Amino acid sequence: MVLNYLITAWRSLLKNRIISLINIGGLTIGLASAVLAILFAKHELTYEDCHKNVERICRLYIGGDFDQIKWLPTNFGPEGLEIKDKFPEVDNFTRAYEADRVSVRVGENIFFEENVYGVDSSYFSILTVPFVQGKPSQELNTVVVSQKVATRYFGSSNPIGQTMQITHRNVKNNFVVTGVYNDLPSNTHIKAEILIPFNYFRQYSDFKPEEYHSSNFITFFLLKPFADYKVLNSKIEETIKIPIDLNNVKPFLIPLKEVHMRGTWENNRGKLLIFFIGGFFVLIITCLNYINLTNILFSTRNKEVGIRKVNGAMQKHIFLQFLSDTVLSTVIAFNLAIVAIKLALPWFNSLMDTNIELKPATSSLLLLLLLLIATIVLSGLYPALRYSFQKPVDLIKPVTTVLGGKGFTRRILTTFQFFLAIIFIQFMMALNMHGNYLADFNTKRYNSDNVYCISGNSWGDLRKVKEELQKSPLIEGVTWGSSVPQMGGSLTKEWKDKDNKSLALIAYFEEDYTNVFRIDMPQGRFYSEQYRADKEQNVIINKLAADAMGYTDPIGQKFTFNEKEFNVIGIVDLYRAVPPIFDIMPMIIRPADSTANFLAIRIVGQQVDAAKYHIKSVLSKFNPDLPIELSLHSDLLVNNKTAKTFISATQLMNLFFYLTIISSLVGLFGLSLFIAQRNRHEVGVRKVLGATTFSIMLRLSKGLIIQVLIAILLATPVSMMSIKGYLSIFPDKFKIGLPLFLIGGVVALILVLLTVGWQTYIAAKANPTVALRSE
Repeated sequence: MVLNYLITAWRSLLKNRIISLINIGGLTIGLASAVLAILFAKHELTYEDCHKNVERICRLYIGGDFDQIKWLPTNFGPEGLEIKDKFPEVDNFTRAYEADRVSVRVGENIFFEENVYGVDSSYFSILTVPFVQGKPSQELNTVVVSQKVATRYFGSSNPIGQTMQITHRNVKNNFVVTGVYNDLPSNTHIKAEILIPFNYFRQYSDFKPEEYHSSNFITFFLLKPFADYKVLNSKIEETIKIPIDLNNVKPFLIPLKEVHMRGTWENNRGKLLIFFIGGFFVLIITCLNYINLTNILFSTRNKEVGIRKVNGAMQKHIFLQFLSDTVLSTVIAFNLAIVAIKLALPWFNSLMDTNIELKPATSSLLLLLLLLIATIVLSGLYPALRYSFQKPVDLIKPVTTVLGGKGFTRRILTTFQFFLAIIFIQFMMALNMHGNYLADFNTKRYNSDNVYCISGNSWGDLRKVKEELQKSPLIEGVTWGSSVPQMGGSLTKEWKDKDNKSLALIAYFEEDYTNVFRIDMPQGRFYSEQYRADKEQNVIINKLAADAMGYTDPIGQKFTFNEKEFNVIGIVDLYRAVPPIFDIMPMIIRPADSTANFLAIRIVGQQVDAAKYHIKSVLSKFNPDLPIELSLHSDLLVNNKTAKTFISATQLMNLFFYLTIISSLVGLFGLSLFIAQRNRHEVGVRKVLGATTFSIMLRLSKGLIIQVLIAILLATPVSMMSIKGYLSIFPDKFKIGLPLFLIGGVVALILVLLTVGWQTYIAAKANPTVALRSE
């Protein structure tokens, strides 16, 4: 019996090839999206499970009124030992120090490394670092590395006992490799790839873990079994006082399992929600398409079902036959979806910075089986029930189905699809408009086209570097500074007066900074070597700082910074110095020394390759032991961790939007194709009676036009609320008017008309004698 059902289902698929291809293709897209969403959700929800004591580990944070920031993911050095000594709930603690970007050289292999940490010896007993060779040592010039790093520098040879030259803050040292550990999985926020003994960094004067000097440390606690971190947090808040002059500064703990979702500046919870909802939205849309097309497809088999029932077939037999059609289509689509996911995973992992694999694990197989069953039920249950419960006398009657005729279920489902598609179209248009707004010069107030950036700390005296670079006509300008536009910088409250509590951005720029980045100065001038007093006596501020001081004419006014008075010589434009999710802040600019965090070079845009070659040849003369990685300023902004997370989430959201819209239109195309074929006889009769092509097209399409208009009315308020919520992340007063939403609705209507119009036009232009003769 089961075999007979499957054979009949296969024949039905072959008989209606185009509709079957659309159904299976749509289900493939939907299932692939849902499976990928499940895999990603599993990856995110199992964060930090690689650590054996994960349920007992907490990370220390600092909370406080840091202007627009309410907490920091780092802490001062002394709190760890103080909390360990004062609270019996703490079993042990460890500290880590994230080194700045370092260069590593082994033979001819030279690379920059980002994930380099100095760690206490207790680090390896609290966190799980699975060693495959050797072990860590507390000798200062030793190092342990991940397998990826070991392979990068040593290939297949044994790295134990080998030497790595590491350059940190222009200090070169040779380190002996004493251990190699397995690469940490992508679902841990601890990305360490090179681990150096914590005490090595004590050679630097600003490295003071026993003092409240800087909050550059990362601290983990191992709590005793059954200790409640919430109770411990209350005790810490009451007992531990951080002796710095900022309001409401206090340490607090976050469990290691919760760090990824609420302990980073990346919106990982939102990204997971977007991906999970988006993946299943695509599946729901494809299931709705399937229901729509299957309802029409099953209606062509009314006579077949009626004859079966007259000959004794029971309702369950008819139900199982129709459900078998869905099972066969879904199983085929499911296998195609698995193939599609395997092909897409490398791209997906690169985009999301993950290492997700499709492995035959028990939990994964169970989830996939549940998804398959849910899809079969969602797609096939309603059509199978509907047509298996009809009476034989109704089934044998002639059935006429037109786009403008009855079929309330189909109308509801297609209207819902239009509703979602219009929301997504309007949302994408709003995202694009807001992106253009943020990228516009009048918003960001600077121009970084053809500006290349590189770390400025590794080339010695940057004045000499500038002199050499500017010998080429391919270089328009060279400058350096403590930061570049939209990269933020250091904050200070040591300005205005002694009681000041508001923070200002402090930056150190070379004299050509405003020229290279095309930043305007409404008043006064920038620093210049022609004025010797600039370095010691003068200061430049922005308009917000001038307003905070109450200046009507700020040039020549006295400005207090770090308990010293300066003369204001210029007002810099309110350019976007911080990321766009933050308000523009009061800004204080001081002249830079001959070294800085960033070196920025504006080149002639028509000869990029030649200019980059010149830059690399000059820099290699100043430091031949460093790799030279030039980045366009715009690329530099999008390659940091926070920006990558936001951009990847946006790209995924757009991908799901496109898939949903395309799935809806493809389903609509199949529906119009099928119904146009079903109504050839009616169209032929109307043409014989003198109906025009336009009137026939209008009759076939008017139902859909009405549904689109209804969907526009329902979708627009939802879109407006969603976009308003998205824009609330950004402090800019950017508003999107009603015309955008109307345009989005018009775009949706045009897409629908183009999708349906082709088939209705073919049906309307067909020779009526052919249709009538075939009937």
